[in-house]
Amino acid sequence: MSEIGEIIDTDIVIVGGGVAGSALAAALRNSGHRLVVIDQRTGPIDTSRGDHFSPVNVEAFADWGILDGFFDKGATKRIGHEFRTSSGEVLVSAEYAELGIKYPYFLVYHHDLMAETFQEFAAESKNYQLFQPYAAKSFDIEDGTIKSVTAVSPEGKCITVRAHLVIASDGAASPIRAALRFPTFEHPYRRTMVAFFAMRPNDLSPQEYFFRYSDPSGVLVIQQRNDGQIKITMPIGDEGVPWWKVSSQEQRAEVLGERAHILRGVDTELGGFYPVRMIHALQYVSGNTVLVGDAAHAIHPARGQGLNMGIGALSELLKHIPSPSDISNPAKVAAGLLAYEAVQKPKYERVMARNHAAAMDMELSADDNHEFFLKRQDEAIRKMALIPEARRLHLLEGTGYHFGVPGVDEVEF
Repeated sequence: MSEIGEIIDTDIVIVGGGVAGSALAAALRNSGHRLVVIDQRTGPIDTSRGDHFSPVNVEAFADWGILDGFFDKGATKRIGHEFRTSSGEVLVSAEYAELGIKYPYFLVYHHDLMAETFQEFAAESKNYQLFQPYAAKSFDIEDGTIKSVTAVSPEGKCITVRAHLVIASDGAASPIRAALRFPTFEHPYRRTMVAFFAMRPNDLSPQEYFFRYSDPSGVLVIQQRNDGQIKITMPIGDEGVPWWKVSSQEQRAEVLGERAHILRGVDTELGGFYPVRMIHALQYVSGNTVLVGDAAHAIHPARGQGLNMGIGALSELLKHIPSPSDISNPAKVAAGLLAYEAVQKPKYERVMARNHAAAMDMELSADDNHEFFLKRQDEAIRKMALIPEARRLHLLEGTGYHFGVPGVDEVEF
């Protein structure tokens, strides 16, 4: 040990052991790379956040050899969705098997279990080291390259990690992004989201579906969970967050039951309030460092893509990480990361533009003219459901195949 603590030399360091960072660690477990993960969390991630892995990511999990492990730990499937009016009239009903994809389902797994499960998979490698809870406190930067990361535990223990490749998976407020002065585009949304938990109504079926309900009073979505509960999410209107914080069971049931009659009289537990901001880094790469997950792109949950975007980029990144024998070559690391950025960033710019449009629609659903807007939106959904090309695009976007199923579709936004 030195005065600056233990010095660790490794091939790859992942700073941030949330969902995207720990998923990458799991994907790398058989790569032969020496891997260090620095994670500052002292407890589980907020369970109110996203808990449905999209089919495109299910396919990736199968490729990485971890899909069966999720089912062994209690994951379930979501096979379709319905958009309905408040009274239950179906606007569109679809199952993902329509797309002809290999894994036509979302993987349902509670958010607070995700990172720990990925880390369990990663720990199958003898080359994996997890330092938790350790917070990255300083970075030795030279010409845009991170030479070392220094992290400290709550007890004051210090480690300095020197890695050939640095993965910044340290969240929307990314200290690494700030330290390297990555420029960003940001857009704060006006409407805070609120999430609730409730026992699943007996009449809510099909069982393995996602639901969107709309009424002149507003819109909400319902997602299945693995514990007999559902999660209900909606944008907050002019009543504001303070009203919801002090709301009674009866008051909440009245609002929710108006938007979805099937929720009339339901008892709910407040899951949390979520101010939403879109953040997109204008570059993903600097020297030997790459941003992933919310550090690169934090988005509105209007289409449930935030969690899945973070993981969805990893398969492309894995293609460009040099082999264990080459990763000590700085030129090869830099070239690989720039090649990744050249492919992934233009794709995600287009995905984020589509998501922003959906986010603005959700904002409008809580604004003064929401009755007119929701009536028009529901009519558009009815028409879309009857047009095969539009219906397929709707399903492709919803399942994470934004640019089509490889070898089948060529989709342009």
